[in-house]
Amino acid sequence: ETGSLLSYYLNRAGIGSYVLSGDNYPRRIPSQNDAERLRIFRYQGVLGLVQAGLYDNSVREELARLWEQETDGERNLVTDRPWLSVYQRRGREALEEYLGSPREIDFDEINRILSQFKGGEERILLKRMGREPHELWYEKVDFSAVSVLVIEWTHGNNPYLEGVDVPILLNSTPEETLAHRRARNRDGKTDSPFTTMVLEVEQEKLKSQASRASIIVTKSGELVDYPAYLKLMNGEGGGLGPMLNAYPDSIGGRLGDILTLMDKEALKGAFQSFYVLPSIYNTDLDRGFSVIDYGINESYASFGDLKELSRRGIDLKLDFILNHASVLSPQFQDIVEKGRGSRYADFFIDWNKFWEGCGIMGEEGHIVPDESYTRDMFFRKPGLPLLNVRVPGGEEIPYWNTFYQSVTYDRVDARDIMKSLPIQYAGAEELAVLINDSLDRGIRPGEMDLGRFEPLREDVADLLESGRKYLGQMDLNIKSPLVWEFYEDTLKKLASYGARIVRLDAFAYAPKEPGKRNFLNEPDTWDLLDRVKTLADRYGLRLLPEIHSRYEEKIHEKITEQGYMTYDFFLPGLLIDAMERKTWAVLKRWIGEILEKGIGTVNMLGCHDGIPLLDLKGLLTDEQIQNLIDAVVSRGGYVKDLHGKKNIYYQVNATYYSALGEDDRKMLLARAVQMFMPGKPQVWYLDIFAGRNDHDGVKRAGEGGHKEINRTNLTLDGAAELLESPVVKDQLSLLKFRNSHPAFCEEARITLEVSDDSVLKIRWESDRGFASLAADLGDFSYRIDQGAL
Repeated sequence: ETGSLLSYYLNRAGIGSYVLSGDNYPRRIPSQNDAERLRIFRYQGVLGLVQAGLYDNSVREELARLWEQETDGERNLVTDRPWLSVYQRRGREALEEYLGSPREIDFDEINRILSQFKGGEERILLKRMGREPHELWYEKVDFSAVSVLVIEWTHGNNPYLEGVDVPILLNSTPEETLAHRRARNRDGKTDSPFTTMVLEVEQEKLKSQASRASIIVTKSGELVDYPAYLKLMNGEGGGLGPMLNAYPDSIGGRLGDILTLMDKEALKGAFQSFYVLPSIYNTDLDRGFSVIDYGINESYASFGDLKELSRRGIDLKLDFILNHASVLSPQFQDIVEKGRGSRYADFFIDWNKFWEGCGIMGEEGHIVPDESYTRDMFFRKPGLPLLNVRVPGGEEIPYWNTFYQSVTYDRVDARDIMKSLPIQYAGAEELAVLINDSLDRGIRPGEMDLGRFEPLREDVADLLESGRKYLGQMDLNIKSPLVWEFYEDTLKKLASYGARIVRLDAFAYAPKEPGKRNFLNEPDTWDLLDRVKTLADRYGLRLLPEIHSRYEEKIHEKITEQGYMTYDFFLPGLLIDAMERKTWAVLKRWIGEILEKGIGTVNMLGCHDGIPLLDLKGLLTDEQIQNLIDAVVSRGGYVKDLHGKKNIYYQVNATYYSALGEDDRKMLLARAVQMFMPGKPQVWYLDIFAGRNDHDGVKRAGEGGHKEINRTNLTLDGAAELLESPVVKDQLSLLKFRNSHPAFCEEARITLEVSDDSVLKIRWESDRGFASLAADLGDFSYRIDQGAL
């Protein structure tokens, strides 16, 4: 209707127009195409069961009954048939690959028509298709007076369609689309579970392509921009319901296994959001925080897994690391391959260019800044934060490297040496032993004792250095336009995955200037965030800046003043402190400050990192913080200092359950308080299952593996068994209460009621209900009262 109306008014204005229906260009007539869609769904679903080891005669017989009833796509049936979730997920993934693809649609033929039209051809053959196999013909259409071709089609914004000048999205919600299909009822079975699934998949594809549209029109005829469209489709986002936090392989080995576990009744309704940690991307180090690229890690997840979260109404939170990228990123590898000739030569920070005029050139080829420039700089590791990169021609370029780095050299044999050095085979064998022994002892090529082969030192060093390999994270140059293109491309990709919240990791390190601290530079950091927010707004993403700092620095207030949520890194330590000293006094003061200053928070107990203690400086005395450290360490935790400097940057690595002495009462009390804290609660998966310190995991990880104490991967069966534990059941009841009760909303009135410091009383009240908590440190008990208004 809209296409016809547009064409009518163009013609009336004297601009020749013609409407082309894309529905004539599928490869099969509708009934045959519907059958092919169903065949793909069912075949790939069965194949998924076979590959998962779930297919047997009983499953075969049950599937046959579901096929006959045409209910194998019904999601509600998975509760009694856990294997059906695997069948539906695999089938749906295959369906997503087919719908709107060149396998289903003849895009080449429409692209040919567009090319002919734009080339000025006056008579073009157009395909006509009916609803029966014999109803297929072509008709030559006169385009001599046509200036505008209007393509009316579900796939009009599909990237396979080439040559569209003004893409227009005519938007309708899934409910509106279904109502329209019911009204026309062309092929029957409009309300079947499978047809509903097809509509959902098509809607998701339209949504993923919506950012390409020049114009978006709602069903009511209103013109909206892309952020308004996302709000229309998703709601405002955020919300205050609980957020699950896990690696994609934390339970069962893949994100799909976590989804399977979430199908269980015990977990249904517990979470509004899911923060999937960045090993879901193509990464190499630091359990995901060294990103090669933001493509989905196929070992851990699929695009369909992320879409399944959206279908379940669960908001997705993902990471974006602003400050750095892996040395294995395509941009950095291009530098390694092409040197200064790479288009990405300025994508990372050339140390010598940055510090030019601010120091003296050192013997190793990099500028050593004057002490006046580095006196107040924040360092994450000993020495200058740089990595020398060897490029073609042998030049060494130092690049800024705030975080981890590793340089390794390949072992050599006689054949490698003879290819590059003027030496006989016997001598090459002897030299190879010397070289490999030195490499095993960590000696750099230029410092090796080569004995009688000393005259070949430069040749040996050149041979080894030419094969130098790197690991690590390299700092991005935010002054490069290419970096900002990368930022926008990444945010767009995260939005296409269904992300609603994006956590900005290491953002405070990104802005750098000579003479500044180069950690949370002001106003540079806020300027960076404003610019990133402008990009994020285009894709309907809400930003969550992540930063650790001392309470006394008030950075959490600055983030609030800039209009962002902030992490409540104070709560985990304050809860342990309250239970150790039997007083809620400090936590009450902090809650009062949140309410008084309108600080929007995401809070937590445990997380993938440690229990933060630096953050408490200014809330607790140094002695009280040290007592906390001693208590958690006495229960099996580890202390993390910043490159050995005590009281500079420390956190305790432990599971939260072990940090509380593995006391179920304390764990439940902490969870209850978290559920009533202002802000949005984030819940570490291992906390739910009352995970204990994993010292074996630390040993397996080796040096620097202290964080593995709280990252134990659970098997799917093991996690399912733990759901029967009372401490797990009670936590999940609290989560479901927080996620479902109408009192917990952004408009709620939160009050901290007067009580003795051994009792904490918090009340939430909205226009629809109230909920109140009384938490008693005397016996670590709590009472919840609630009601509707």
